Amino acid sequence: MKLVVSLGVLGFMLAAAVPAHAQSDPESAQIMCDLTGDCAEEVADPNAAQAGEPGAEPAQGAPRGGKTRGFSFQRATTPGAQRTTRVATASLPATARPTRPAQVGASDLGLTFMPNSSVLTDTAKARLAKYATVLTGPKLGSSRLRIEGHTDSSGSAALNRELSRRRAQAVADYLIASGVERQRLEVVGYGSSKPLPGKPTTAPENRRVMAVLLR
Repeated sequence: MKLVVSLGVLGFMLAAAVPAHAQSDPESAQIMCDLTGDCAEEVADPNAAQAGEPGAEPAQGAPRGGKTRGFSFQRATTPGAQRTTRVATASLPATARPTRPAQVGASDLGLTFMPNSSVLTDTAKARLAKYATVLTGPKLGSSRLRIEGHTDSSGSAALNRELSRRRAQAVADYLIASGVERQRLEVVGYGSSKPLPGKPTTAPENRRVMAVLLR
């Protein structure tokens, strides 16, 4: 019984120590991939300490060469400490693999808006909560970003610029309320001047907000 309880506690501790973007959350992994180009996931390997198991660290004094089959290993600093394994993207399930972006450093926040509206829906807020988690994490915690608002070409150019700016500001305000420092965010409204490649200027997909990494 004591052994079962101990293993359960150990498993909980290992799961809690894994970065938030890597805890079986494809959305957060994709955000990290889009912004940084880091398209692999870090996962805790509970079998790493078991001799003879895949991912086990060689015994002290044993050779450390040989094939790793897409894994790299990090020596635990203390006995029994968690080992983190960086898993090659190809080894992940197809549904969990981040898709490498065409342009690293720019991420479509995946938010949609009703015409002439800058109000965030509950779905949009849930999406932005994931962005806030990634942006306050250790990898991007000090980076600056430009929040860009875009619209389709319906209506006047002046109104579209103002609407896109209000949408970008609504996103920035939510991220700030979620823990992202205000000075890290720059807000710009481009209106309909930058439609998506291959899309008509009137396409609803042009109503979007982008996050661009400025470093």
